[in-house]
Amino acid sequence: MYVDDGTTTDDDTTATDTDAGQDELTVEIDGEDYMVEENVDLDGDGQNDTALVETETGEYMAFADTDGDGQADVAVQYDEQGNVVAGAEYDESTGEWHEESVDSLPTPTGDGADDATGSSSDTDTDTSATDVSDTSTDTSTDTSAGGDMQVDLPGEDVNAGPATYDTDGDGVSDTAVVTDAEGTTYAFTDVDGDGDADQAVIIEQDGDVTVAEHTGEDEWTVVEEGQISADGSYTPDSTSGADAVWAER
Repeated sequence: MYVDDGTTTDDDTTATDTDAGQDELTVEIDGEDYMVEENVDLDGDGQNDTALVETETGEYMAFADTDGDGQADVAVQYDEQGNVVAGAEYDESTGEWHEESVDSLPTPTGDGADDATGSSSDTDTDTSATDVSDTSTDTSTDTSAGGDMQVDLPGEDVNAGPATYDTDGDGVSDTAVVTDAEGTTYAFTDVDGDGDADQAVIIEQDGDVTVAEHTGEDEWTVVEEGQISADGSYTPDSTSGADAVWAER
């Protein structure tokens, strides 16, 4: 797994503040600290807890702080189609990243880096790609949740496959990630554990992002829209609102 910091994570990012927060997260690589911005609410609690960064090769890196110290301790690498490539966990005692199965990685909760008790210092952000593991990760979809997740869409229920991510840290996988033939990635989350998707995050190949919630039979309501720019920063649209309906896949 490679952490490619050829992307820009300067402090003057154009992403606007939202209720979810736009917190800075420290990522340590080979003894150097780099700053990235939390721009994704992975556990659906209204607070950003994950930094999603696009690399120069078009792949994505997701960094998260799962222990509330303001420093990234888990990383997941995605290819251009949004498929999981590898996962890694940071060992504070050695200052090194070690490859881990994505299914076994701890997941962020709460407000991510904003829950930290301390503050991080200013750091540089320009670095080359760094290898943080030697081999690929087992991305098997076997989970403890059991069963496939159903997505209620107009006129049909779609099978999203098994949940492969535990976004609320309760030990049960609750989110299924799928990619269609056009390269659009969908992350469906079952919030209440009934086997049906309650929240959807849609990331299109051009970086357009839509966040929607299941608000009734055959109905999904858009709660936020935005764009992931070439430097990996996420900017919500100023016109985003809950009056739009998303109901196509």
